[in-house]
Amino acid sequence: MYEVFWNDRKIVITQSDNVQFIKAVVRFENINSPDEVKDWFLDFSKSERVSEVLSHPIPEKFWQEIFVPAFNPVSAAGGIVIRDEKLLFIFRNGKWDLPKGKIDQGESAKEAALREVAEECGIAGHQIIKKLPSTFHIYQSPYHNSFGKWILKETHWFEMSYTGFENGTPQTIENITKIKWFVKSELDEVFANTYENLKPVISLYRI
Repeated sequence: MYEVFWNDRKIVITQSDNVQFIKAVVRFENINSPDEVKDWFLDFSKSERVSEVLSHPIPEKFWQEIFVPAFNPVSAAGGIVIRDEKLLFIFRNGKWDLPKGKIDQGESAKEAALREVAEECGIAGHQIIKKLPSTFHIYQSPYHNSFGKWILKETHWFEMSYTGFENGTPQTIENITKIKWFVKSELDEVFANTYENLKPVISLYRI
C-alpha cells in the first residue's frame, strides 16, 4: 500500500482485494498510462473530496510504471533527531515541521539528511541510526524553471542520535523561527499543528 498527500488530502493506493467493502474507490485495473492518472488527478484536485482510494491488482507495478511517471519526481531527505529521549522539531511557516530538504546532485539520501539537519537546526555531530519509511506528497511547483508543474516528492527519513550540548539555532533564511525538543508525551502538541504527510512518521514515536 502507498499513501500520498496533496495538502491535507490523502490518496491511498492498494490492492483490489483490500477495497471490496469500500464504496469510494477508483479502480485502475484498466488504466494503463500516466496520462490517465493525470486526468484523474486533475479531476480530484478540482473536487471537494478529501481522500481517494485507488485500487489495482498489482499496486507496486501501478505505482512504479503508471502513477509516479504521471508527475515530476523530486527526492528529499530529512531526520528525526533524538537526544535523551527528546525529539527535535522546527517551527516553520506557522507549523511544526521536521528538518528536511532536497537531495543535491551527487549526494546520497543519508548525506542530504545529515546536511539538512545541520543547516536548518544548527547542530553538528548527529549520526544516523536507522532508515525510516519514506513519505510522499504532491504539490504544484512555485519555482520559475518548473512553475505550475505537478511535483511528486519522496522524502527519505532517517532516525538520528545527537549527544551534543547545543540546543540548536533556527535557520531563519528558511523561515524557521524556533526549535524545540519534545518528549514523546508532548507530541500531541506537534500532531495538532503539523502537516498531514508528516503524521505517519511522527506517529512512530507517539506514546
